[in-house]
Amino acid sequence: MAQSTNNTVQTFWVMVGSLSAFAFTIISSMILSRYFNKEDYGTYKQVMYVYSTFVIVFTLGLPKAYSFFLPRIPDNQAKDLINKINNVLLLSGALMSIMLFVLSKPISVFLKNDDLAIPLMYFSPVPFLMLPTMGLDGILSTYKKSFLIAIYNIITRILMLCCVALPVLIWKGGVKDAVLGFTVASFISFLVALYLKSYPVKQYTKERSDISYKKVFQYTLPIMFAGIWGTIISSTDQFFISRYFGSEVFADFANGSLELPFVGMIISAGSVVLSPIYSKNSFNQDKDYKKETMRLWLSVFTKTVKLIYPVVVFFFCFADTIMMLLYGEKYHTSGIFFQIKLVVNFFTLISYGPLILSIGGEKYYYRVHLYGALILIALEAISVYTIKSAVAITVISVICQIGRIMALLFFVARYFKVDVMNLFPIKLILNLLIPSFLILLPLRYILTNYTSLDKVFILGISAVVYIVLMFLWTQYKKIDYYSIFKPLLHKFVEK
Repeated sequence: MAQSTNNTVQTFWVMVGSLSAFAFTIISSMILSRYFNKEDYGTYKQVMYVYSTFVIVFTLGLPKAYSFFLPRIPDNQAKDLINKINNVLLLSGALMSIMLFVLSKPISVFLKNDDLAIPLMYFSPVPFLMLPTMGLDGILSTYKKSFLIAIYNIITRILMLCCVALPVLIWKGGVKDAVLGFTVASFISFLVALYLKSYPVKQYTKERSDISYKKVFQYTLPIMFAGIWGTIISSTDQFFISRYFGSEVFADFANGSLELPFVGMIISAGSVVLSPIYSKNSFNQDKDYKKETMRLWLSVFTKTVKLIYPVVVFFFCFADTIMMLLYGEKYHTSGIFFQIKLVVNFFTLISYGPLILSIGGEKYYYRVHLYGALILIALEAISVYTIKSAVAITVISVICQIGRIMALLFFVARYFKVDVMNLFPIKLILNLLIPSFLILLPLRYILTNYTSLDKVFILGISAVVYIVLMFLWTQYKKIDYYSIFKPLLHKFVEK
């Protein structure tokens, strides 16, 4: 029970850090989409798209190595291992920065946007500064200092928001100014992250680690190759829409084609906390290892269903209203992309990667991403020349993503020697999904068709009615939410 409580608290702090990252993304997008025209905003989003496309390749899978190896070695070897991985990230970041600077013009030609080259040059130092910050959450989570993740993310994201938004708001700056602000904030984040990476182990004497560069890369390279295909997967629809439908459509797509950020926060936080546990249990496994891992898996799965499903249904039903509230009336079409992407969130209930990687499933993990990428590229390429619709590309992307998730779930089911349906709390899912839609769909219809209320009031009234009715329903069905928040309440009461 104490271990479970501690895991919940650690997960909470990681989620707080993720919330600040989400807030930066949303607030900066809200500001820039209003102060930039669609062409300039699309160019800014393309800079971030180029960065996110290449960053997985150049990180070499190394950020995940911290949470895999640190639980398996003595504390006095941790400094050496952290330095080894950090040195590679520094070198890799430098190479990516040089590449972005040198290839800025060819990339802008490839994406058919002449205005992209100069912002990419201004942005080019960012990989050198940001790659060494990656993996910080794995280190701090391993040593049960996840509260520092929250502090780091809150401080650096506020700084980044100020550096990106203020030049645009105060000095009427353009894309170059926003990108330059991002670069300046990245430098400060870099300095803070280097300090925090060594902070949890500063009291230990430094000894040579038993984990060589060879061992590190034996673990990370399959992850890197899977990451490359994963990057191709995540950037394929962005590429086709950016290249074949123009920067204005890409701006609509970039704002709306998002998985619900709260879902990502919950899942990534659980992943950060569970990865060291999976790795340690797998390394020191005993006869009850699988039983304990299955118990942990089902516990996390059930909690995320309770937290995620009601929220996803709300955002799904009011997708267009939310997009217009966030980005303005001119982005009402973003709601279509947003609604389509939300379907994925009904399946992304837990991070499958950490468990699969800790039980020797690296090659299977890689193959799922390889075949998934090839299928996705083929289908979207066909769609571009036949259906000729950005919406169709997004639908194909979602269908393929669900297919990859199911393939990973089949691997997990085989490992636990259970049917794949046993991994889902089906009864709980139905008890949440059906009443959620029955409450929200009539509410949406009445408030949007028979009232002239402002969007804020439509969402506010709907949320209040929805929460009250769902609370009564969950009480009637005895769906326990208190147990999820109980460890946090006790922790803060103690303090």
